[in-house]
Amino acid sequence: MKIKTPILIAIIVLVILVILAIVFGGYKKTPPPGQEEVVISKEIYGISGTIESIGQNSLSVNALILLEDASKAPITKKVDILVDADTKILALQFPNPEDIPEGSTEPIYPKETEIKFSDLKIGDKIDVQVTENISEKISNNASIIANTINVVR
Repeated sequence: MKIKTPILIAIIVLVILVILAIVFGGYKKTPPPGQEEVVISKEIYGISGTIESIGQNSLSVNALILLEDASKAPITKKVDILVDADTKILALQFPNPEDIPEGSTEPIYPKETEIKFSDLKIGDKIDVQVTENISEKISNNASIIANTINVVR
């Protein structure tokens, strides 16, 4: 039995296409080590970090940003924070652990003291709370308006 030439060509082309689909279909370019794609959390309502610079009504913070994949360590990213007249700024002072009675089961709360924007210093560790989801703003390097800034002292 002899196979006709057009059918033989069609079979060869089909085999080549199947081989190419197998080889390239599952091919996914992996980025070099240290340059993996990171996807930040889809919902973020606050950040924590260290003040790097202070402007007239703004802060630049080196912040820890949580990732969508919670099994991966957070990333650090520069985030610009805007402070307006409604922003509440508090200094939090935690009690000395040696002053807590041994065996105490009472909750421990920090002492909150309202401070001014001018009291903030480069190097301060802060927690910034907002009223809206800022995930998209962080991804797009947009400024964020702080609702509350807690300075841990």
